Amino acid sequence: MNISAVGLTAFATAKTFIRRGHSFGRNVFIKVTLMAGLLLSPLSLAAHEFWIEPSSFQPNPNESLNVDLVIGTDFLGASTIYVPDRIEEFSFLSAALEKKFERLEITGRYGDRPAGKVFADNDGFHIILHQTAPIRLTYDSAEKFDKFAREKGFDDALNQHQARGFPINKITEKYQRFAKSLIAVGGPISAGIGNDRHLGLTIELVAEANPYQLPRLKRMQVRLFSDDKPLANAQITVFTRHNPRNVEKAKYRTDSKGLISFVVLPGREYLVDSVILQLADKSGDEASAMWVSNWASLTFQIPN
Repeated sequence: MNISAVGLTAFATAKTFIRRGHSFGRNVFIKVTLMAGLLLSPLSLAAHEFWIEPSSFQPNPNESLNVDLVIGTDFLGASTIYVPDRIEEFSFLSAALEKKFERLEITGRYGDRPAGKVFADNDGFHIILHQTAPIRLTYDSAEKFDKFAREKGFDDALNQHQARGFPINKITEKYQRFAKSLIAVGGPISAGIGNDRHLGLTIELVAEANPYQLPRLKRMQVRLFSDDKPLANAQITVFTRHNPRNVEKAKYRTDSKGLISFVVLPGREYLVDSVILQLADKSGDEASAMWVSNWASLTFQIPN
């Protein structure tokens, strides 16, 4: 296990103690949070998934809802702090059918953890949206870049890099993340009138059905969009979590309509993740970097 995995595992363990009411869990949590921040370097974080994890996917009406922004791997991660300079949008959207969005901006103070809090005062289906500002990073070895690219479905990326004549000892990348989370305030019955929607993000995963609807879904279809168009033959990874120690992972390829379909089970939480990695249009100057990647994630829960 590498040091990043150690930090993430320790963080999750401390968080579990707090949820179970152990008195010493909060002190452990504080110490482990600091340790995880040291162990998880910016480069290692860039290679991991980024997702929204609410304190509840099905909060009661008039309930305060914590919104964690999480970086990790295999649906196990560390909560990140609120950094306004790295946020382009952070919103809580009401998504009832046949109505315009009611959009509430989520704000906070620098360093807040969890990064956001919202007051879920209205029943129904909601979307939490987070879009980061572009961030630039440098891989200090071709092996690290190649491992990342292959994991995300781009087996030929390093060959393309070398064919362009770029150096392999310092590979630069500019990346941006687009995360969504689907929430049912008041439970599955009241959420049946809403659904996920395409919001026009640079890269976006859209659930084709309401995960909280009754009767409960047996399969979920998710469509991947890139620049407002469905993207075919793209890799999508689906993580299924029953508890922090029981996570399954499966990879899919989108069909000609940008769709994948997978079985969903009651009581499970889902993280759907996809990345588009492309050579930069320009020659890899400081502004554009050599590579550009856009990341999409979608989280939701299937009710028991």
